[in-house]
Amino acid sequence: EGIGGVDIRYLRETPAGLYSNAWWSGSVRAVRKLHATRRFDAVLSEELAGSAVARSGPPIPHFAFLQGIVLEHVVSEFHQAEGMEGFVRYLAIKIPEMLYFTLCHEVPVVRGARGIFVVSDRLSLLVPKWFRVARSRVHVARNWVDCRHFRPDSERRNRLRTRLGIPSQACLVLMASVLTRQKGVQVGLRALARSARARPDLLALVVGDGPYRADLEREAGALGLGGRVRFVGEIHNDATPDYYNAADLFLFPSLRLEGVPYVVLEAMASGLPVVAPFSGNLPEVLGDGGCGRLVKSGWD
Repeated sequence: EGIGGVDIRYLRETPAGLYSNAWWSGSVRAVRKLHATRRFDAVLSEELAGSAVARSGPPIPHFAFLQGIVLEHVVSEFHQAEGMEGFVRYLAIKIPEMLYFTLCHEVPVVRGARGIFVVSDRLSLLVPKWFRVARSRVHVARNWVDCRHFRPDSERRNRLRTRLGIPSQACLVLMASVLTRQKGVQVGLRALARSARARPDLLALVVGDGPYRADLEREAGALGLGGRVRFVGEIHNDATPDYYNAADLFLFPSLRLEGVPYVVLEAMASGLPVVAPFSGNLPEVLGDGGCGRLVKSGWD
C-alpha cells in the first residue's frame, strides 16, 4: 500500500495487534527479502517491534523509538484488572509477560540501537539510567499534530452542536479514548456526576469504543447521568476536529502512565483546556497549567 509516497508492506500471516512467533520470524524474513532487492540504510524499531530484525536481520544500523517503557505498564495493567479473577490474572500472567518482553526484547533492542528516540525530556533522562546506555545516544523526538487540521473553528462548533441537539450555552465536556478500564472513563463519569450538582447545564460526549463500553453505559445510568452523557462510539478521524470544537473542556481521566497521547495534543491545538492526571509525561505536555489542570492527588 502506498500512502503519501511511503511504501507500506503488511505481514498478512500474522494476527493483528499481537506480537506472535509468526510476527517475529515473518518480520525478519520480510526485511531480508526487501533488503536483498532495495538495500536499506537503517531500521527503525517502533518500541520493541524490531527486536527480532535487530538480532537476526541484515547488518545495518538500527534505531529505536520509545513512547514509554514496558515495565511502566505494570501500573496501567493493574488498573485494567477488575475483581479477584482480574487481579490473579494480573499477578500470574501480566507481570511475567511484561518481564519477558522487557528482558527478551526491549532491553536488547535499546542497548543494541545506534540511537534511541523518545517523546519527552522525562524519558530522555529515564532511558539511560534504566537501560544503562550513553546519554548521547538518546534523542527527544516529540509527538506532534497538524494545527491546520486541529484548530479552533466556531463554524464546526455550531454545526456539530446543532446536529447533536446540544444547546449553544451548554457546558460540554469531551472524553475520547479506546474504552478500556485503564483509560479511566468511569472515573471521569463519577467526576461529572459530582460536578452536575452545581452545573445543571453540564453535558458530556464520550467518543470511542472498546470492550468496556457496556460497563460504562451502565455506570452512567447508575450515576443518574443518562440524560447528560452521550456515547458516540467510534468516529472517522476526519470528524474528530468537529468534536473538539464542539466541546468546552477535554477530560482525560486515564489511570495509565501515559506517554504523550495524541488526543491531548489535538484538544490543545483545538483551543480546549485539558484536565488530566499528574503522571507519566503529561506534566511535561501541559506545562505549568496554562493549558489546563493536572490532578495530583487522585480523581476522587
